[in-house]
Amino acid sequence: MVLLAVAACVFSGCSTPARLGTNAQKPYEWDALSHHPRLAWHRHRADSAALYVQLPAHELLHLREGADRPFRFSVEVELLVTALEWPETETGDAPLPVLHRFRWEGRPTPEARDLTARFSFPLSTGRYRIVHTVRDAHRGADVTGTVLLDGWAPAAPVRCLAFDPETGGPAWDHALPAEGRMALLVPADLSSGLWSHSHLAPVDSFPSAPFLDRTLAALAFPDPEARQLPLTPADADGLMLPEGDWLGWKVLIWDGEPGLHQWLEPQGDRPVIVAARRAHFPEMRDLDEMIRATRFIAKRQEYQSMREARDPKRALDEFWLGFTDDADASRRLIATYYGRVHEANVHFSGLKEGWCTDRGMVHIIFGHADRIRRDRFGETWIYGDEGDVNALVFRFSRQDRGDDFNAFELERYPGFRSPWEAMVGSWRRGKVRKR
Repeated sequence: MVLLAVAACVFSGCSTPARLGTNAQKPYEWDALSHHPRLAWHRHRADSAALYVQLPAHELLHLREGADRPFRFSVEVELLVTALEWPETETGDAPLPVLHRFRWEGRPTPEARDLTARFSFPLSTGRYRIVHTVRDAHRGADVTGTVLLDGWAPAAPVRCLAFDPETGGPAWDHALPAEGRMALLVPADLSSGLWSHSHLAPVDSFPSAPFLDRTLAALAFPDPEARQLPLTPADADGLMLPEGDWLGWKVLIWDGEPGLHQWLEPQGDRPVIVAARRAHFPEMRDLDEMIRATRFIAKRQEYQSMREARDPKRALDEFWLGFTDDADASRRLIATYYGRVHEANVHFSGLKEGWCTDRGMVHIIFGHADRIRRDRFGETWIYGDEGDVNALVFRFSRQDRGDDFNAFELERYPGFRSPWEAMVGSWRRGKVRKR
């Protein structure tokens, strides 16, 4: 049967913008990257923000300057900050983009699985677009991405920091492991009164095909319940905290049932949302998850049969083996498909896991676009030569939903039916190549 198991900090000032990096053309690559950073952002003060970066310790290239010198890693972090909204000024001029650069160096620690660092940078009140680059300086290899950081309001969600109270790790990409305890650091000015909590269990829903003008109902949290914020000082014994100065801060702690957790400050209108994901997220390891992920290429009866099978592993094996007589080709097809599912979870997750969003669906079926254009209103994915009449172009509009931190919606078009059905047919013939 086919094997289904697939897959120190120095601030060095500001200067003019530099290159975006080696994955700028295809920003949603993951498997091919030399290193895989995870990020967490926090507006910890009114005039500054912080970025937490985590890297697998074994991925960085360690070099030494001489035979008598120790091996060291060297990471450079660049943040290109562009203001989108800002307070009125006397001149009325927009703030100029600013580039912050940091260097992070250290010796190898054999027992360490991950390396984590925190970088603080000045940030005035407003809303910003930040292009972030994490570079392995010894390799000269970059990983770049973009984030919107909204610290406009006193009760902006980014002012609070979700974290794992057992490890002190922040909520990487807005998520913490499910089933354990979850915690939220709250600044002193927001630590009085009742906070409202609501929980949204995992939802089993998928986007409609690109050629169907059918919009699924938006996810909605149930009515919140008021909970008294525990008056737990941030420096309480037995509480592991992220790096930072938490004098005067309070901590809210709750049980992390799978799904999404929403907390709303008494005077605020923007909730803090924390995802409680399965422990191995963003990978697909559970059989039921792997079967669900075939929804875009499986026929309805095939999909239903796999979900109801007495032996789901055998059913899933037979599904993939049915596309080709070559077991090695089936393995490559599986690796490509679930590799794209993994990438979608890394880059597109919000209220839903990334693979079952509009961008995730297109990414899984069509692969990496040849060109991606981004603006403040959304993204345009181009397959083929830009400007060519035969190029396939998908436009994703950014949705201004306060309850979703990564919401994009595909502009559907009946003309997408032919390329969609052709590409799904290629998958079912085992003819899809990794791109």
